[in-house]
Amino acid sequence: MSATSRVDVRPFTRRGVCPALSAPMQTGDGLLSRIAFTDHISPDDLHALSTLAIRHGNGLIDITARGGLQFRGLTAESALALEQDVLALGLPLRRGLAIETSPLAGIDETAIADPRAIMSPISERADTLNLSERLAAKMSIIIDGGGHVSMVDLLADVRLKAVRLNDDVLWQLMLGGAEKTSLRAGMLRTEHAAGVVIDLLNCLAERGSDARGRDLDIETVRTVCAERLVDSNEAGQDLSPSSRCRDLLSGREKAESLTLPTYGEAHPYGLMRLSRGQFAAALAPAYSQSPADTLSALCRHASMLEIKYVRPGPGHALYFIGNKEVCQTLLTHAREAGFVTNAHDPRSAIAVCAGEPACASAFLATRELAEHAAVDCAGLLDGSLTLHLSGCGKGCAHPTSAPLAFSGSPEGLAFRYLGRVSDAPDVILPFTEQKAALSRLARLYEKEHKPGENARTLLARLGRQRIVAALRQDDR
Repeated sequence: MSATSRVDVRPFTRRGVCPALSAPMQTGDGLLSRIAFTDHISPDDLHALSTLAIRHGNGLIDITARGGLQFRGLTAESALALEQDVLALGLPLRRGLAIETSPLAGIDETAIADPRAIMSPISERADTLNLSERLAAKMSIIIDGGGHVSMVDLLADVRLKAVRLNDDVLWQLMLGGAEKTSLRAGMLRTEHAAGVVIDLLNCLAERGSDARGRDLDIETVRTVCAERLVDSNEAGQDLSPSSRCRDLLSGREKAESLTLPTYGEAHPYGLMRLSRGQFAAALAPAYSQSPADTLSALCRHASMLEIKYVRPGPGHALYFIGNKEVCQTLLTHAREAGFVTNAHDPRSAIAVCAGEPACASAFLATRELAEHAAVDCAGLLDGSLTLHLSGCGKGCAHPTSAPLAFSGSPEGLAFRYLGRVSDAPDVILPFTEQKAALSRLARLYEKEHKPGENARTLLARLGRQRIVAALRQDDR
């Protein structure tokens, strides 16, 4: 089979299959393999991986929303050769259970806590108990110490988030989904956090390989945690499981959470100060995908600047670490090469999957549509909202709710306001109107926008019916 040959793929039923280096997944443009890292690598390492993408695949590299690297356009033979060549590089590849932290963990002084002290014992114990083989394929644990890199929109079965209370650091325990929709079970002290996570994972493993964090109710969680949950009177907090607010402390004390940005804001690409004399240049390939030769050239330039470390991370981003001068120089070079380097770039507000023809489940050429949106809808894409363009109803690029969510379907272009692409559509438009539909939203914004009002606020003011009417052109 050639890398470009079209294959028959069963229509999706649900998201739940993870491609890996040793288990590539069939897509419309061949096999796809994914790797993730547990530590920084060098620009030379990323250059080597880009070379392998050209040698074994179709020369395209994806950076996923969680910071994984994907190789596309593989054959059965080249996927095996890729695995051997990647392993020969001796990189810090993640194996086993997916435990995710900020790519800047340990070097970002704006963070509340270093999550690695919790991650390490969880990883070691999970390996001993063989939990990765007993749990759901997409089981994810997030340990969020705060700082520059936002992890709030990433789905997690079990999430720990650092909260500073006076001179102490506690970890908020949350289960299922993105941060703002998760079940908030209470607070844990650092010395108890890893043990609680392992016990919860064991509880899920006993329920079977389909069990997820969202399946655990508050009483079960409290039983598993027992006395390790911090008493609400001791913490001065409301630990109600129904709490959905960011600041949980009552009275004069406030829980300090330094995760940036807050919900609905753009990813913070650009220059980030990590500590005295150390900075990060945060940038991303447009629409999460880069030609491997373009990425390779960027890495060669970073090496020339004597930048030693880089790591992929949330927001489809690459974080290059160095002093202020070299990071600024790299950002200028990256911007000229077509990378997204600041949150004001309209492309940073568009979540887009591979689409046609790369994905055999897709009904929509999403990247072509995204290019149109980035130009015609630039005013609307002001960083206050996400435009989700999905080739089908799986929503791989943005599994959570988005203010503007479009997807391809057998019936046409489906749209949802404030929804996921797996939700029932508010309207289905003919495929021939896909670019026109986005242009109608842009004209609606231009017509109705008030001074000082961002796009998210404007859409909320207009409401679902008005937005759908504009898409349908009911007023023409």
